[in-house]
Amino acid sequence: MSANWIVAAVALLVLGIGGLILTTRPPSKGPVFIAQNQSVTEDQVRQKLLANGWSNVQIVHDGKYFKATGTKSGQTSKVVVDAETGRLRAAGDYD
Repeated sequence: MSANWIVAAVALLVLGIGGLILTTRPPSKGPVFIAQNQSVTEDQVRQKLLANGWSNVQIVHDGKYFKATGTKSGQTSKVVVDAETGRLRAAGDYD
């Protein structure tokens, strides 16, 4: 075996392990929006927003997220809720 082949094999192994670590680490957790140990529904998200003073709430289900827009205190606002955890999407994790 040549030294180049060994170096290439080790490099691929290191890259593979690094990729595995990145894909298996737990997702970042945003703040709790609806506290419970199970998935949340669109209606629960809507009711929570209305209870918090939002109006004109529009919700779109996008994959595992509920993307909600509405008006609060005269300003249009947006939140993204993880439907599996009830947590808000972490900062910097928006489209």
